[in-house]
Amino acid sequence: MLAISVDHIHSHNVFAASLGTLPYPLLSDWHRQTVKDYKVFNEKGEVAVRSVFVVNKEGVICFTNTSFKADKKEDYEAVFMELEKLVRQ
Repeated sequence: MLAISVDHIHSHNVFAASLGTLPYPLLSDWHRQTVKDYKVFNEKGEVAVRSVFVVNKEGVICFTNTSFKADKKEDYEAVFMELEKLVRQ
């Protein structure tokens, strides 16, 4: 599992430190290439649209949510269901 943000790595370090630690790497897409490739870059605000992509072992995207809400339990449940499917394969 990886997290990618368009924020600078220094912002990531402050964010991670404020939480104590993260159980996964937080990567910086400072040049915004990844968010553009995944078509989740908001040109107007120069930010990424909060999104979740689940990619299988073959590198195929098998789940996408480009309107992920951090406070919406159903969004997390949908992601966990997709991850469980991958584990069972």
